[in-house]
Amino acid sequence: MTLELPVIPKPGEVFLAVELTAVQNMTVAQTLRLLEDMGYNPSLRYRQWKDRRVCVYALLRHDFVNPEILQNSDYLGEQLDALAEVIKPADAITSPRGINSAKTPAIV
Repeated sequence: MTLELPVIPKPGEVFLAVELTAVQNMTVAQTLRLLEDMGYNPSLRYRQWKDRRVCVYALLRHDFVNPEILQNSDYLGEQLDALAEVIKPADAITSPRGINSAKTPAIV
C-alpha cells in the first residue's frame, strides 16, 4: 500500500479525500474528528508536487467502479454535498474522476 494519493486515478478508480492543509474553518485534529463523527475512517495520504510542496489528505473513500457509472450518475454526490456543508473552503474536498455534485463542482 502506498501512502501517496495519485493525481490521476486509473479508469474506474474513485477517490474521496479532504486536503487537510487547505481546510480553513477548523484545525486538522477537529477535521479528522468531524470526519470520524460523519462515519468515515480517514487514513492519511500525501501528494508531493514538482515544486516540492507537500499536501496532506484524509482519504475517505477509494472505490473501483464501472467507468460508465461515473459518466452517467452523480456518484458520491450526497457525500460531496454533506462534506461541502461543513468543510470550508469546499475546494479542500477532492474527488478525482470528474464526479459532479448538485451543489458544488468536483475538484479534480
